[in-house]
Amino acid sequence: MQQPISTDKIEGIILAAGLSTRMGVPKLTLEIEGIPIIRSVAQAAVESELHRVILVKSPSDSRVAKALGPAAKDPRLSQVVNLHPEAGMSSSMRKGIESLDRETAGVMILLGDQPGIAGTIINRLLAAFRKEPAKIIAPVVQARRTTPVIFPATLFSELMEETGDIGGRNVLKRHYEEVVEIEMGREYDDTDLDTPEDLDRFGSKRE
Repeated sequence: MQQPISTDKIEGIILAAGLSTRMGVPKLTLEIEGIPIIRSVAQAAVESELHRVILVKSPSDSRVAKALGPAAKDPRLSQVVNLHPEAGMSSSMRKGIESLDRETAGVMILLGDQPGIAGTIINRLLAAFRKEPAKIIAPVVQARRTTPVIFPATLFSELMEETGDIGGRNVLKRHYEEVVEIEMGREYDDTDLDTPEDLDRFGSKRE
């Protein structure tokens, strides 16, 4: 008889090694209301029920580590370096997956440039995964699928085969029948900050 899947360990990977080409400057250390973007994401992750959080950073930007603030001292946060960030988002995802615990039931892929994420959002997605641990869990905002997404351990090998700057998008397409969408309503501002205009719009919403 097959043993039930244990969901005690669901880990998170924060993709924070991007080159910020569209922003023009390293974006993760830019501040919104005095708080660096990457600190908002990391703090949300360590305040959540994730078992462990792996932050994948670039070797050329030491400011990311400094910008983490108190989150850097959380024992659940590990920092690893992607030596080839120019290979795209998938290279950071693979680096994070390599660092996962062997007993991890699933992984949540978080973007380092989504400061609207919160521990409560993460926990809602974790709760959905615990109910259906063989499924992919994806948040939905206004009928639009977004991130962060939780993938079960059975798909880790496929995620490791991804290349380029698309993360796990192809895995989602191949397994569309296994995706459970969780409507977040107005609770979640999922804006990812790629350009100066994105930054201005997100900041204006919070004024």
